Amino acid sequence: MLEVTITHNLADTAEVSELFARRLIALDWDRKGPDPEAYTGRANTDVKLFHKMKTKGAAVIAAYKGATGNRSDRVVGWIDSGAEFVRVNGLLCLPLSKARIVDSSISYLGNLAPRACTVQSCHKRAIGRLASLVLGTETPRSVWSLHHLDVEWLVTNFLFSNGLCASVWSGGRSYENIDHAGYASTGREVLVQTTVSAGFVGKKAAQLLELQSPSRDLLMFGPESARKQCPPGIGYHSIEDAFTTMDTKREGHWLIDRMLAVAAS
Repeated sequence: MLEVTITHNLADTAEVSELFARRLIALDWDRKGPDPEAYTGRANTDVKLFHKMKTKGAAVIAAYKGATGNRSDRVVGWIDSGAEFVRVNGLLCLPLSKARIVDSSISYLGNLAPRACTVQSCHKRAIGRLASLVLGTETPRSVWSLHHLDVEWLVTNFLFSNGLCASVWSGGRSYENIDHAGYASTGREVLVQTTVSAGFVGKKAAQLLELQSPSRDLLMFGPESARKQCPPGIGYHSIEDAFTTMDTKREGHWLIDRMLAVAAS
């Protein structure tokens, strides 16, 4: 299912406010109309995406900068398949149905802002949850419903909760091939790598093994299905088990609730 994120940051703030009030999403590429062939480069890509949304339908999360007093306000809604384009001052627009305002600062929605552009598919980050939110369907309570950054936070809390580390630092800035550097109560350093992709476990484990030393413990968190890819010398934990373990604890259950929740603004 198509899931799309878009940010409206037009020079004319009145236009942004109008789009917000009318629950429209819009493109501002020279305002040449709906024909993709009238555009080149990124503009062509974006107009084609609008046509795909118009044809197939899409769940959308939209930001309208300056339209409300809360910078984290977002509108989530649905583009109906067969929707017609709307023009506002030459802008190419699509109408949102099922639209409502949410606060992205208190949920996973903050992870869905467009990257290096104004509009793009975000399905790999939304993993079906944006569509579930818009359509009112239930999101499975599973590690697979978490954004990959939230899986890393799950692992951080698992390390503390299960006594594997007494302190934890995000080590990616110093070590390219780890997500966490921890200190165990035994006085040993713990280096941790996490991945949600079964296809990457073998490669990441080999890179982690290069950091082996007598004073370090190496841990890998990944899908249970990829356990056999992990070589000796690395302790393997499945992210499914980490999720279940944390979910059975009061504090872990709260954490997962927080990761999965979406609150109305």
